[in-house]
Amino acid sequence: MRILLFGFDEFGEKVAKYLGKKNLKIIVFDENEEKKAKENFFDVVIFDKIDDKYLLELEYFDIALALLRDEELNLFLSLTLKDLFPNKKVIAKVSEKDNEFKYKLAGVDKIINPYEVTANRIMTILKKPLTIKIIEEIIFEDNNLSFAEIEIPKNSFLDGRYIKEVYREISQNYNIIIIAIVDKEMRALT
Repeated sequence: MRILLFGFDEFGEKVAKYLGKKNLKIIVFDENEEKKAKENFFDVVIFDKIDDKYLLELEYFDIALALLRDEELNLFLSLTLKDLFPNKKVIAKVSEKDNEFKYKLAGVDKIINPYEVTANRIMTILKKPLTIKIIEEIIFEDNNLSFAEIEIPKNSFLDGRYIKEVYREISQNYNIIIIAIVDKEMRALT
């Protein structure tokens, strides 16, 4: 999976480090970010502006992360990316909740509000400290546990069945725990 990351401020840098260096291209708009990204050995491209001509040269990607610090520029970038590449996935950072609907109108696939995510995380830490500790250990620490999304093929023995119907068979035969099953219309089967 090839990912484009637009913006390399503190937030973008953190995201880039979690994603690693493979198949990640950093697109920056100023020399300071370019220097910082190159010092971290990322594949870096510098743009002086958001322009269709430059963006079209980046057509070989699967996901674009619009993480520019400037909210208006980030929204314009997201809109331009969805216009040029309607079938590519665009994930955007939004700083103000009031702007979320603008990103939705632009067709952005996923909107991340870091302030809201942080507030929700703090609330979860306070209300369910053990739950958040276990989830963080699974996701962020090096251990033998991991989450995976698995698409169930048509006519599989799991196709159309509820967790309660298959839980015992799955856990005994495959040493996994099913957290949820979601159908393609995003209707949870619990």
